[in-house]
Amino acid sequence: MPCPYCAATATAEQPRRTALGYRTCRCGRCRRIGNERTGTSFNHLQYPTDLVLLVVLWRLRYKLSLRDLAEMFLERGFVFSHEAVRDWEARFVFVKGIVDLTIFW
Repeated sequence: MPCPYCAATATAEQPRRTALGYRTCRCGRCRRIGNERTGTSFNHLQYPTDLVLLVVLWRLRYKLSLRDLAEMFLERGFVFSHEAVRDWEARFVFVKGIVDLTIFW
């Protein structure tokens, strides 16, 4: 995995993982530690990336309300508010693979 800070390819994977289970690596050139989400728009999320993208996908595909989605995932053990769903939709609606941009044109 290339370094998200200096784009060097000489990184060494570290044995430890983040709290969400993402791999960490140390750059050989700038000596900084990063993970798979460092430098992406998913970096500061408290929830796994696949969960957030699934919520956004269901919101757009099935036209579910914000509160319905929060309640559906509450039953599965994930606690977040309808406001979090609104924020995720605004941030990730144009992520490749979720929405084909041609439907808006």
